[in-house]
Amino acid sequence: MTATALLVSTATRWLGTARIPRGLAKAGFEVALLTPRNSLAEKSRYVARIGYLSDVTNPLQWVSAFAGMVKATAPQIVVPCDEMAFRLLQMLALSPPDNLQPALHLELASLIRESLGNPAHYRVSVDKTLLPAAAAALGVRVPAHRSIASLAEAEEFTKEYPYPAVLKRRHGFAGHGVAVCANADELIAAWNRLCVPEPLTLERESGPALLIQTFVRGATVSRSSVAWRGRPLAGTSRERLVMNPPQTGPATVVRYIHQPEVTRFSAMLIEGFEMSGFSGIEFRVEQTTGAAYLLEINRRITPGAPTSDLVGIDLCVALHAAVTGGESTVPSDVPPGTDRIVVRFPQEWLRDPESPYLNGYPIDAPWDDPDVFEAMLAMRKEH
Repeated sequence: MTATALLVSTATRWLGTARIPRGLAKAGFEVALLTPRNSLAEKSRYVARIGYLSDVTNPLQWVSAFAGMVKATAPQIVVPCDEMAFRLLQMLALSPPDNLQPALHLELASLIRESLGNPAHYRVSVDKTLLPAAAAALGVRVPAHRSIASLAEAEEFTKEYPYPAVLKRRHGFAGHGVAVCANADELIAAWNRLCVPEPLTLERESGPALLIQTFVRGATVSRSSVAWRGRPLAGTSRERLVMNPPQTGPATVVRYIHQPEVTRFSAMLIEGFEMSGFSGIEFRVEQTTGAAYLLEINRRITPGAPTSDLVGIDLCVALHAAVTGGESTVPSDVPPGTDRIVVRFPQEWLRDPESPYLNGYPIDAPWDDPDVFEAMLAMRKEH
């Protein structure tokens, strides 16, 4: 049974957005895309229909473009591809523009709810100042933390919990909006830098400005999952072996692993926040104890989602079965003993074209999507 998946993107160079059309199309979806012009994703041969945003789009204009694309494609599911796309969908569901027709709002809000899950949990699941307390209430382990509104509160925290400390904005991506501070001078500099207005702010948000938490020494493990109506369907866990930039940046080389606590905590979050669709949930696994600590939730396409089929866990197939009411034979997790290294392309190639990982391990290049592949090669000139 064919179903339409509408990808909603506000960014032009996100690699996960360009890679996901292949997986969705091969799973049985017809793929539609709402995007700014000249995006990587629009080059994919697996995109059946494209709607373009204007070069300068305010939230009201975005709602109009989104409504038009929904009318044109009648999607069964909407998939946000970046943080701003998710936050625009959140805004539309919870606080729509005043002049939006009630009937249209009901139609769009119903589609968003079906696609992403219960709107009551949208904000708390992605706002870094709110997430730790909410996750802890669900029984998920989190680092010691405090939501803060002043530098004095941050300094008070470090008296109780020694450096290094991690300072975070409400919203961020790919390491932006996060600072690991080794001492008081770095804390002050990070505070001054992160307190400027957020680029992802859509509405006035009350409460503390930043989150401070302890730094957990260990491996960063990300879990790409897909869920439907608060039920986890399938996922893969990956240890970040190389990150760019180090410590806070996205992975360029990963190791697929079986990590039961990460899997269990991810399921608790999906169920507790009643989530649907794709998510990327990040943890730090403490090196001395093996205990997993939640870092953040990304409710969008992450780079691990399009290539999960490399280890036999096809998230797109699992989602298609759920959306269409079919039966999925996709395993819910990689089996114990899994230890497979995969090189992200073009991320590792852009980081270091002489990297030994490029010759020693499988590369997840989009070989069967040639225009996307060529566009990725062209990124070397921009790097």
